[in-house]
Amino acid sequence: MRIVFFGTGDFAIPSLKALQENGLSPELVVTKPDAPRGRGRKIYDAEVKLAAQDLDLPCAQPADPRGDEFLEQLRALKPDVGVVISYGVILTSEMLAAPKHGMINAHASLLPLYRGAAPIQRCIRDGHKETGITVMKITEELDAGDVMLVERTEIGSTENAGQLRVRLAELSGKALVSAVRQLDQGEASFTPQDHSRATFAPKVEKEHGVIDWTLPAIEVDLLVRSMTPKPGAQTRLGNKRFIVMEGTVEQDLYGMGIPGALQSAGEEGIRVCTGKDLYRITRIKPDNGRNMTAGEFVRGHQIAPDARFG
Repeated sequence: MRIVFFGTGDFAIPSLKALQENGLSPELVVTKPDAPRGRGRKIYDAEVKLAAQDLDLPCAQPADPRGDEFLEQLRALKPDVGVVISYGVILTSEMLAAPKHGMINAHASLLPLYRGAAPIQRCIRDGHKETGITVMKITEELDAGDVMLVERTEIGSTENAGQLRVRLAELSGKALVSAVRQLDQGEASFTPQDHSRATFAPKVEKEHGVIDWTLPAIEVDLLVRSMTPKPGAQTRLGNKRFIVMEGTVEQDLYGMGIPGALQSAGEEGIRVCTGKDLYRITRIKPDNGRNMTAGEFVRGHQIAPDARFG
């Protein structure tokens, strides 16, 4: 089975490793060019390139993967299948047609739910208890191809987007190994998606993480979990901005507090009034500061008796 692997972010690395560990080493790994990062704009090696080097796999970083030069290189490999995960480039019809069996993709949702860039964050934010990985055949329409197989997993009651992302990256590797083997053995089957049920998960921006304390505490918790670690669930105390990293919902027996007001603050947490019940912050970080426990925060900050998050 001649495989060409397309991936860019760290989410793709477990799948690349899984393929090699199961005797399905790609003929070529394709990733984006090295790019500048950080304030200094220093050029860093692409993560998938480094992983390919560690696995002794050939790697290409075409500046224009949709151009004729790379298309000729791809066709010359005579691949049986293209495996795409977290590549970040929309593939042309000519590229999709190059492999014998086309190209397959592992998407981090139960399609047709949450097509798009941020399925993990959106799924948690909407309160779902289950998600998974869908392996589908890639078409020119975003995340709309026929489904080959699905791997499901429950979302933990306290699990945040970063933690779920790690688990789904590993699950993607398992799903893609199974999918490639089915193709190789002629056992693959594809089921069209029900497009009438499609929902979309556009990229999550920083402004989507602002906490509205008038919402019930359970909604605040879903927001915090969905925005952790990035872009972060944000709130203000006075003239300073903070990122709420972790917390839990507690029943408010009196329900008299103003949303955003602090009911108590100590080693066990910072209890904040919401539209319904309390949200007890257990980890918080100042903007551009370090992640700390609520106790560390309380000891290091003067909090007025009438303090209010907003």
